[in-house]
Amino acid sequence: MKPQIIRFALACAVFVLAGCYEDKGNYDYHDVNGVKIEIDEPQVRMPKSDDAEVTLKPIIAQTMAMGDENLDFQWLIIKEDAKALSDNMNDYMPYAKGKECKVTVKAGQTDNIGLLLVVTDKANGTQWYKKTQVKIVKPFNPCWFVLHEKEGKTMLGAIEGAPDGYFVYADVYKSERNEPFPLQGKPLALAARKVYGSKEATSVFGFLGFSANPGMVIATTKGVALVTPSTLAVKYSTEKILFEPTADGKQIKLQTYKMDAHGELLVNDGKAYFAHMDGTCVPYSVKEGDKYPTISAYGAGQNVLYFYDSQNHRFLKRPAFGLSDFYGTPYKSVSMRRYGSAWVDRGVPVRPVGQRDTYVNAFNPDTIPADLTITDIVAGGAYGSQLYGIGYRTGSKQLTVYKFSCRDTEPHCVAQYTVNMPSEVDLSTAKFAASYAFSADLLFMAAANKVYRVDLKRNKVVEVYAAPSDAQVVCAKFKNRETAEILGTTMGVAYNQGDKGMVVELKLTASGDLAHVSNASFVYGNGSLPFGKIADITYSYE
Repeated sequence: MKPQIIRFALACAVFVLAGCYEDKGNYDYHDVNGVKIEIDEPQVRMPKSDDAEVTLKPIIAQTMAMGDENLDFQWLIIKEDAKALSDNMNDYMPYAKGKECKVTVKAGQTDNIGLLLVVTDKANGTQWYKKTQVKIVKPFNPCWFVLHEKEGKTMLGAIEGAPDGYFVYADVYKSERNEPFPLQGKPLALAARKVYGSKEATSVFGFLGFSANPGMVIATTKGVALVTPSTLAVKYSTEKILFEPTADGKQIKLQTYKMDAHGELLVNDGKAYFAHMDGTCVPYSVKEGDKYPTISAYGAGQNVLYFYDSQNHRFLKRPAFGLSDFYGTPYKSVSMRRYGSAWVDRGVPVRPVGQRDTYVNAFNPDTIPADLTITDIVAGGAYGSQLYGIGYRTGSKQLTVYKFSCRDTEPHCVAQYTVNMPSEVDLSTAKFAASYAFSADLLFMAAANKVYRVDLKRNKVVEVYAAPSDAQVVCAKFKNRETAEILGTTMGVAYNQGDKGMVVELKLTASGDLAHVSNASFVYGNGSLPFGKIADITYSYE
């Protein structure tokens, strides 16, 4: 060991020993000024064309001084490649001086802007730090759109953003476009899809006009419209979607609208039409041979579509389109949209379910009891490999579910379940949902003022969420039921209390329970949303 190091170590040891030994107890105490900093996290809606400016005003409290003349204020701003609220000082750079700070939000800014305030005591150089951020809320991305009726008028509302920062609009056509709602009639259904169309067809046949962009469909009893979610611009309205009845001069009486993985079902005045998921929203008649079955329910799985013929009490099906199929009907639809040719009914053929050669069906899909109402068909399991036809009998407290499989190693008709319902559940008004995120045979049901998890195999119904006792839950939808990621386990729930509507967001676990995390059940607006009576909701994101 070097001599100087030895001498230094000995000196330290002597100092420590002396300190321990000569403790006389006569200390001098000096008060130290303390500073507490509070800064709000302002929310700014993403500017579309012009920059926006926001001013941050910290609230300062000191233990030994009044005012803040004894303090210096230095603001640092997050660097472009770093995340807001970073704990790493190297992620920030000098931005401004002074107590207040003005931040410019550029047009098109999408990331939150992180800031770090450094407060320095001029007298002794003591420093205090406080992080904050300017939250950027993208226009309708992400967004829960809300179809509701207020004071006798159908409106499209929106909850723009997420629980940690959002804006609410009662009438987005008025506030965003200064236009009236584009449809007449009572609110019926609402559905959005991040990929409206086919990515595969776009990549291979894009030169033919195929597209795969975000799309949203609004349906009322008197019309339907395909709109662009981010702008709300109407791409196609009723006369460009329901070609047959409008060409015949018939009044629109839309009864059913549903969007699913491989297409859209529209039932108008008893007749069913189907539009393939090719991005064009051109519906054709649902046909079995030369007949037009009465379709009351539809659902799309991994590679097959199921329909329910309520007149003949049986299930029907058709395969989902493969890539080569886009040379046919979808190509004609794209051509019609691009070049304006007249609509010609090409028919969407369906056929009986049938049976695989080596696998025996667990039930007969051609002989469903006549007193059983099939209310919906939903897909769940990995990649939508299972479909569930959901039925009930009037006045009964028992749910009947028919399970179908898309797998080649199973029969078409896998199982039939009956599940006893809680006494408060009215199955005639209950709504159902499923998600690819749940591998077990799980359904979710919105009924009365609650959301339930229905475990088909165990014949068990478990309450997941309860709204106020005077509420009626009207729908429950996953953010994206076609994914196993967090969007597939996050559910939006809408309920009405009289003529007032509310929206709740639920975070679920992989087993379908409410997650044990903060804001697992987040009520938007704390019970004070400006919506009227809600008919439907949908989630939109890009």
